[in-house]
This record gives sequence, C-alpha cells and structure tokens, in this order.
Amino acid sequence: MTFDDELKHAFEALTARLQTELERQIDAAKAELAAVPPPPPPPPPPKEEEPAPSASGAEADERLVEGIRSIDNARSLSEILDALASAAARDASRVAVLLTSGGEWRAWRTSGFDQEPDVATLAAVAADASHDSRGRVRLPLAISGETVGALYAEDGRLTALEILVRHAARCLESMTAFKTARALARQDQHPGDETGSDEEVSARRYARLLVSEIKLYHEAEVVAGRRERDLMSRLGGEITRARVLYDQRVPSHVRRRADYFHDEVVRTLAEGDASLVETRKYEVESTK
Repeated sequence: MTFDDELKHAFEALTARLQTELERQIDAAKAELAAVPPPPPPPPPPKEEEPAPSASGAEADERLVEGIRSIDNARSLSEILDALASAAARDASRVAVLLTSGGEWRAWRTSGFDQEPDVATLAAVAADASHDSRGRVRLPLAISGETVGALYAEDGRLTALEILVRHAARCLESMTAFKTARALARQDQHPGDETGSDEEVSARRYARLLVSEIKLYHEAEVVAGRRERDLMSRLGGEITRARVLYDQRVPSHVRRRADYFHDEVVRTLAEGDASLVETRKYEVESTK
C-alpha cells in the first residue's frame, strides 16, 4: 500500500467517525421527540373567570421567555453558555456555569459572588432537580447524553432554571450536529489543499482533519484557551496525540519541507495567533 493510499484510508476512517457522530446525534434527537407523549386534552372551561396572574409571576415568566430567546439568538457554543449564565442570573442570587473535561471542573461564567468561588465546592453540590438545605442546586448540562457542564444556582426558581438548562443543552446539541454536518460538507472545499505534490496535498488534508476533530470535540476548551491564552495547557494532550498520528502517517521528507500540522493548529485552534502555540510543546521526535 502506497503512502497516499494509507492517508486516504486514514482520511476515510476519520470521516466515518464524524459521520457516525452526526447520525448518533440526529437519532438521539429523533428518539427524544418520539418519546414525547401527546398533550393531554384541554380541561373544561372554568365556571368562573380565573384571576389574572400576579405582576411578579408575569414578570418572572417574561424573564424566562427572554432568556430562552437570548439562547436561541446565540451563534456559537460560547454564546449559548454566556446567554445561559445571563438568563439564570436574572432568576437566582448566585449563578455559575461550570464546564468539565477529563474529570476536572472549571468556571465558565459566574455572577453574584463577592469573590471568585471555589469551583470544586460548587461542583460538589449534588446534581439533583431540587434545592439542598442551603437553597443550592446543580443542574447537569448534557450533550447527547454526555455531561459537559452544569449550572450552579442559589435561591432561584427551580422550574425556570431547569427549563433554561435543558433548552441550552438542546441548542448546544443542535449546533454541534450542524458543525459536524458542515465539516463533512466542506472537507473537499479547501483549494489550498490541492496545490503541491500528491504527498503534500495528502499531508495537508490529514493535518486539517486531525486538528478539525480536536476542535469539534473540544469546542469549549478551544474558546476558553484562546480567551485565557492557555490553549496548550488545556489541549496539549489532545494535540500531542494528533501530532503522533500525523508523524506516523506523513513521511519524514514531507515533514522536513513544511510543518503542515503546526500550520493547521495555528489556523484552526489559535485562529491565526501563533503566539498561543509558539512553544510547540506538543512536538515529538519524528521517526526517521
């Protein structure tokens, strides 16, 4: 099997993984919709006119609707999380949107705290659909059944908070599925990949696929790493593993001519800011 055949095989395998992820998310959404029972028949009309809701109740409902609208209007995963934090803060005295990766929790956004809260303490609150004795609640934020974060809140309306979290999770899930579909549709739409020798074209495409997969499955860490300028400390392990795969597939004479993998890391993960990855801690000794 030639080198180009090996790269083509690896490319097809990774493409299949993206396709499988898209199908899994779509099937999960269909199953969830199918499981929703039909609405009950409307109750008989009341004998007497029901009183109008109180001003405070109407205002609370309007806050909830406005929060859902803001989540719907978000155009990225990070904007969805920000909208969730802002909407929850209007309904609770203290709020924190937490993210988890590799068993570790970090705060995405907090509100109402006098000082920076201890994330471990917030994450230790039992994940339950009810307040604890101190009025605290932690509601899991899941995408396709996998917990990616949580909403911590104090003294808030539980029903409203749960609605916001569930809606944000569905929006995150939908956007992830859309990104997967878009990545599949655009895999052959990079004209720069078609210039140079066959080996160089294959190397560029393989680098792009490896790095795009990191971004697809670690979107929140990528965004946070750009913002906090600690991209390598957050994703160094994932980038290193992808680099190993790249070095194993791409011949050394191609790697000596150009570092397509590093170029793709800078372009896709660092958005062109080479200073975020200038140390290149992910590099490993290439096999000669």
